[in-house]
Amino acid sequence: MKKGLHDLLFAIWIDSQKAMIIRDEPGGVYHYELIQNEHSKEHFPGEKTDKTGLFGTTLNNESHDQNRENEHLKKFIKQVANNIRYANTIYIMGPGDTRHLLQNELEGHKDLEKIIIQNSPAEKMDKDAFERKARSLFSVA
Repeated sequence: MKKGLHDLLFAIWIDSQKAMIIRDEPGGVYHYELIQNEHSKEHFPGEKTDKTGLFGTTLNNESHDQNRENEHLKKFIKQVANNIRYANTIYIMGPGDTRHLLQNELEGHKDLEKIIIQNSPAEKMDKDAFERKARSLFSVA
């Protein structure tokens, strides 16, 4: 049976720093893509203490930094989700909660409403280990 354009299989390994995507196209062609989260936490000397703001309020740098990291993570998740189109099945793997954020983002896309998404925990992987895992998932599908 010939695969159509909407029968593409995707395997994604994601954490908060990077995402590896393998797309299985008709004819058994695999495409690998690496997306890095370009926003890393910046450390400045003296940031560990709270500073006093206007009218005696306290500014908490830790909560400000956490909010900034959350915003960068949301942008990263959207960037990864924008690379997933015409999918039939998506396998999401990763060590933390970022894979659940990606699944929620993908389930919110109109053009990906009726796809199959499988989400499973996985340890950190390099490119070769991820490719082997993806090929084994694609051979089962």
